[in-house]
Parts: sequence; C-alpha cells; structure tokens
Amino acid sequence: MLTFSSIGIALLGLFFTVDGQTVAPDPRCDAFRDGIGNIMVEGMDCRYYLSCWNFIIDHEPMHCAGGTIFNPDTGMCDAEECNEGNTQSQYVCQEGALQGDCSRYNLCFNTPNVTFQCGEQTYYHNEMLVCVNPSEYPDLPEEQGCAYNP
Repeated sequence: MLTFSSIGIALLGLFFTVDGQTVAPDPRCDAFRDGIGNIMVEGMDCRYYLSCWNFIIDHEPMHCAGGTIFNPDTGMCDAEECNEGNTQSQYVCQEGALQGDCSRYNLCFNTPNVTFQCGEQTYYHNEMLVCVNPSEYPDLPEEQGCAYNP
C-alpha cells in the first residue's frame, strides 16, 4: 500500500518547474532515453527544431543557421534534403520582413504570424534569416520590397 509521502513523491515526478512555472513533460521528448535531444518542428520545412531538456521543450522553435536544414536522424542542422515531406502548417503565415517596415519580420511556428523587431538601426535579411546593418546591405529593402524606417 502506498503511503501519503510516496504518493506525493510520485506526483512531484510528473511536473517540473521552469522559470517559476509548473510545466508537464512533453511527450515528444519521450523519444530520448534521458529526455535530452532535438526534434523537428512539424510543418516548418525542416528549417526549425525544438530542444528537449529533461523531457520538457526548453525553448521556442529554433532556426537552423544559414541555409542548413534539420536532420531528425542526427538531431542537428546537417541535412542535405528535407525528410519531412510536404507537410504544411495549418495557418497561413508570410515569413520574412514586413513590407511596411524592414526592421520587423514574421516567423511561422505552426501559429499565425509571430512578429519580431530587429535591434535599433538594423533590418531583417530574408535569405540570411538575421537582422543586418543597413550600411552592409544598402539595397536590401528595395530587393525585398520593404520600406526601411530608421
């Protein structure tokens, strides 16, 4: 028969505290024996991945650098082609710099548009997937069809 203390200990094992919030383990992390590894974000064309830490998704989706794509076999951004197939997000999302303001950009995480702001005096580069200095890419707003409003 279980005692109160063993029931309490068992229940404590089902939830973790992250940044002061109680978070349940994510079943997608069960694929890893120790709950630590990277998994592909569905509907993101292999460009994004999630990190599991102690069976919890540790961050928002992270983007593979440059032109690399996520390889679910290695858990790294080292694939040469996308193994995800043609899975598309259920949401319509236009990713990249906003037309009215190059310093703001959308990323799509299986949700409607999520808009981010570049740092001061920078704008978003759609191909490099980072915010850049306008002096290094002076023609970028015209090439991307967006306005730069410093």
